Amino acid sequence: MLRFFIFNLLGNIIPMPIALICVPVISHHAGVDRLGALGIVWALVGYFSFLDFGLSRVVTRRVAHAIEKGRLFEELCELRGFFLWWAIPVMLVIALILLIAGPWISRIWSEGQIAMEIASAWSWIAWCVPITLATNWFRGMLEGMQQFGRLNVLRVVFGSWNYAAPAIIVFWYPNLEAMIITIVLWRFLALIAHLFACVLVERQIVFGVAPRKIGSLSNFFREGGWMTVSNVISPLMVYFDRFLLASMVPARAIAWYVVSLELMMRTSVIPGALASVLFPKFSGVHDAAEEGVEANLYERGIRIIGSIMLPVCAIAVVLSYGGMKLWMGEPFAINSYRIIQIIAVGIFVNSVAHFPFAWIQGVGRSHLTARLHLAELPLYMAGLYFAALNWGILGAAWMWTIRVSLDCMALLWVGPAAVRRKILPFVCLGGGFLLAIGFLGGADLSMFERAVLGTVSIMIACGISWFIFLPKRDRKVLVKLSWSITKIFG
Repeated sequence: MLRFFIFNLLGNIIPMPIALICVPVISHHAGVDRLGALGIVWALVGYFSFLDFGLSRVVTRRVAHAIEKGRLFEELCELRGFFLWWAIPVMLVIALILLIAGPWISRIWSEGQIAMEIASAWSWIAWCVPITLATNWFRGMLEGMQQFGRLNVLRVVFGSWNYAAPAIIVFWYPNLEAMIITIVLWRFLALIAHLFACVLVERQIVFGVAPRKIGSLSNFFREGGWMTVSNVISPLMVYFDRFLLASMVPARAIAWYVVSLELMMRTSVIPGALASVLFPKFSGVHDAAEEGVEANLYERGIRIIGSIMLPVCAIAVVLSYGGMKLWMGEPFAINSYRIIQIIAVGIFVNSVAHFPFAWIQGVGRSHLTARLHLAELPLYMAGLYFAALNWGILGAAWMWTIRVSLDCMALLWVGPAAVRRKILPFVCLGGGFLLAIGFLGGADLSMFERAVLGTVSIMIACGISWFIFLPKRDRKVLVKLSWSITKIFG
């Protein structure tokens, strides 16, 4: 499991330095306004990366089950038929709907030139959707077969290009249309690469009889129906703030918000990497004895991620102003550092939520997360509109953090009861600590004051992680490992 976690983690972390280099380049050559609009395009494509109606999760779950039961070839035959006769037509229908809706969506941007550039590139965005959904299908196959090494090589290459493509093309064509076209073309290459990787792992994923079974459609959505609801609504709540702000504030303010949010969201790859490794294991739970064993793994995963994410988020809060000033310049930092501090609290809490979410869907109780998200959606939309209307991007950041915090509490409550009682106090402690250091920090502090506050805050965060969050047996393993490393280099 550790090897798979490291593969997933590296696959998500390696593109981050590329993003740190490329975002200022785009801002400098294309302008902050276009960077804000590109952030919305990234959000739209990112939404459809998650909006696969839960199919990739269902594929992962079914393939993992089939391998356990020794009926992989029969399962792959049914999945081929479903993909060919049902999934592909639905993907094409979605693309056509987006093509028709393009003129209306492009009116979100009040700036004339940006609206024109988005409208010109809209057909590329629309056709990017079925490409992305098909890629998700093959990614689900690879995850079900636990091919995390291959999968994360692909993630590194194509995840990096998501930022590198617009940064390269902007030197010659500093407009949104050119940047979007390069992103979409590379997504098509990503689909081909995932398809080829599946053929290398198991030819039966792609080649073979593809029967058209009416029953396969009903079986697929009976298993994944509630998972579908949850996987449509959850990413909508993740990205809705950006779409709403695009219609309410200038593109420059969107850039302040989106860059800060995306910077913090990149840290979510750490819990996401471990949760995606544990999901197939949770999918193998069939009785109370197995549930008890996997519940221990579930609690341990939460504790380990909490111990990692608290110092990471504390560093983000401490360096929010100074780091953003160094990276994007002082005007950008003044308008965005509070966004980072607020979002950091939500990121920490949300990192814990990855595990109950994976647990609930993995053990076949996805109707619970779906009902929770159905209840959350109208409340969040109304609250977000009110907060953005009155407090702008700061209000949106607070609403995002409040929403993910309440969502985490609810998911923990639905998860194993014994684990819930142990974890909830840790989540409250970590979130409260981050709020406190964010309140104490600010742009008006001197460099010395920021250094003292930062040093003390990070030391306290590490202490909480080590002595409170991290399980005792994992502390012993880390101590032994550090002694071994000391002897090697000593």
